[in-house]
Amino acid sequence: TDDMFMGLPFLMLAGQYTSDTALRKKLWNDAVNQVFLFNHQVWDSTAALYQHAQFSERKVKMPYWSRANGWAIWAVTEILLRLPENHPGYAPLLKHYQKHVRSLARLQNKKGFWYNVLDLPSSGNETSGTAIFVMSIARGINHGWLDKKEYEETALKGWKALRSVIEPDGTVHGICMGTMCSEDVNYYLSRPILDNDSHGLLGLIAAGIELQNLLKKP
Repeated sequence: TDDMFMGLPFLMLAGQYTSDTALRKKLWNDAVNQVFLFNHQVWDSTAALYQHAQFSERKVKMPYWSRANGWAIWAVTEILLRLPENHPGYAPLLKHYQKHVRSLARLQNKKGFWYNVLDLPSSGNETSGTAIFVMSIARGINHGWLDKKEYEETALKGWKALRSVIEPDGTVHGICMGTMCSEDVNYYLSRPILDNDSHGLLGLIAAGIELQNLLKKP
């Protein structure tokens, strides 16, 4: 799922900035199609969550790692931001995004965080995933993809949690370090949790921007 964020926003931006309309259509179609190709491999439709990865030779249940779900939903929002609403892929992509958000919102804990493995409280609070989910939910409200009354509290509660891990000097706590893939959940439980890891800082900044925009809305 990490690859969704590493590749699909680039396709959308390349399409946005090209003057070649045929190329733009090709790039944007590719981005939309890839979401559903990824979904065929790593989306668990029952849980409405992404597994971190999947084997090509055999199917196993992979953990629902927080940041993997973050990269995926962030990528989807980047597509929705630029894809025309009359594009045939827009409506199913929006529906998929909304389903993912509903599942994520149910998994937010009482403190406002999401766990490092989303359905496993013993994996502990994790900052980068929480930041990306706050950003993606606030962005959804800001752009009319989500109902403000239903999801604003989720975003605000998440932002309050994020503020609790930021020190006055700017140090940010609680970020899971870069992580490979495993079917063994204990692999994720043993990953070091770091301060100021780059995997969490951009998401935190993006969350702050979207929250600021949300708070400006009437």
